[in-house]
Amino acid sequence: MHDGGVSLLSSHGELVQLDGWQRSSWAALAKQHAPARLQWVLTDPLYQIHAVDRPKVDDSELAAALPFAVKDLVNLPIDRIHLDYFQLAVQPSGSDKLQVVVADKTKLARLAAAQDDAGFQPGAITIEELALVNLLPVHARPQMLLWHRPGQPLKLLIGAEGQLLMYRQIRGFNQLDQLSNAELEQGLVDALYLELQRSIDYLDRQLHQPAIAGISLLLPLPQQTVIQRLLTPQLEVPIRALTTQEHPVDHWLAHGAALERIDETSS
Repeated sequence: MHDGGVSLLSSHGELVQLDGWQRSSWAALAKQHAPARLQWVLTDPLYQIHAVDRPKVDDSELAAALPFAVKDLVNLPIDRIHLDYFQLAVQPSGSDKLQVVVADKTKLARLAAAQDDAGFQPGAITIEELALVNLLPVHARPQMLLWHRPGQPLKLLIGAEGQLLMYRQIRGFNQLDQLSNAELEQGLVDALYLELQRSIDYLDRQLHQPAIAGISLLLPLPQQTVIQRLLTPQLEVPIRALTTQEHPVDHWLAHGAALERIDETSS
């Protein structure tokens, strides 16, 4: 789900786009796919993540304490904050932080009401980082994934065995989908390489994890081809490209959420 729209991956693998704010769009979709349980993947700008020090309260009091821990970090009144939290699989020595996911309660309520009225059953809600970590190849060493949606930041995550080790945004690439081959070849991919190397160094020096075993790209198709070609000799690890004409970024986001649901069901 993104601001102003919804991308739905059906059980048959069909990606359907609709206006998520229009109940008529949901009604039309329901004629083909309801009743069904929907997994939500929130995308930018429908959520924010903030790393905060764990409040010194009992676990039973965390839900009540966290809105006050993040209220000065978000541009939402406290009564509109809907949040959840998770912890990264590893943290730097001496750190005890929670990753707090914040969304606008009124926007989520509108989407949920339209979905319910159309006859769909509510499922779990996740975010890009937690959905996409499910796409990483199984390997004893960490894997990196780089992804981008039009108009949004370029993002990076590193995970291992289904666990998220770190994530970050890479500045300067919000318009990646509009960059030409020449712009990428004349220094921008070199700048990207330096940012990736910073993350690899952080993984080693701060998190004390093994070197990455490979990189997955989930990028706009024309730019993905150039970036894969130019990064491969610099990073010296396998780089696989996921985006295709048939499987754009939103397809993989939905697929990652489906894999998360399968894991939960089988556990």
